[in-house]
Amino acid sequence: MAKPLESRIYLVTGASSGLGREVAVRLGAGGANVVALARNEDRLARTRDLVEAAGGRCLCVPLDLLQFGEYARLFDALKEHIPHLDGIAHIAGSLRYCTPMRYAEVADFRQMLDLHLTAPNQLTRTLLPLLDRAETASVIFTTCDMIGRDIPNWHGYGLAKRALGYAAAMWQAEHPDGGLRFFTVNPGDMRTGLFQRAYPGIAPDTVPPPSVAAEAFARLLAGEGDAERGHTLDAAAWLAAH
Repeated sequence: MAKPLESRIYLVTGASSGLGREVAVRLGAGGANVVALARNEDRLARTRDLVEAAGGRCLCVPLDLLQFGEYARLFDALKEHIPHLDGIAHIAGSLRYCTPMRYAEVADFRQMLDLHLTAPNQLTRTLLPLLDRAETASVIFTTCDMIGRDIPNWHGYGLAKRALGYAAAMWQAEHPDGGLRFFTVNPGDMRTGLFQRAYPGIAPDTVPPPSVAAEAFARLLAGEGDAERGHTLDAAAWLAAH
């Protein structure tokens, strides 16, 4: 029996663990071809095994998203192997520590902005020709609770995550017609390494696993949410309504 996503091709950043891995595996379960990006090759290999065990195919691409000069080379390599992209899930994220703005060093502050704001927008720009080749395509930017709440001590990370709400709206306004859909999604608290570093005093089993939010990401990538293009969505609320 044919699977619903067997002819689709998706790129997922941060695919070596957490939400990125869960989204990749869920897409694979639908029969999709997944291009998995992350820095750690061993963890990417584990993601590939899980995607293929779920029924999909997976191409692992080790890449440091802070190396912006590699984006053009990535595009050149991908266009030789795939005809188009049906979607991108920008999920890669990192956080060394939470601290008040007055103590945020320039290098750490800039890294948070580059990884969480510059990288997803510039990677989208670079890969846009592959998205344009698809009949329809979805791009998801991943935000967090800072999108709607004023929470202290998140310095460049929090600023970048709040700005991503405007990123999806701006991209959509620039592409009002045609098949491109842009979303910003807040997955909420999840049982991930980043959450544990940010909230070491909270027991991991008190928050849901990333597989819960992954369902919203996978369904939006697969083509749902057309009426909400350009919007910022809360994963749990969107799932409850759909």
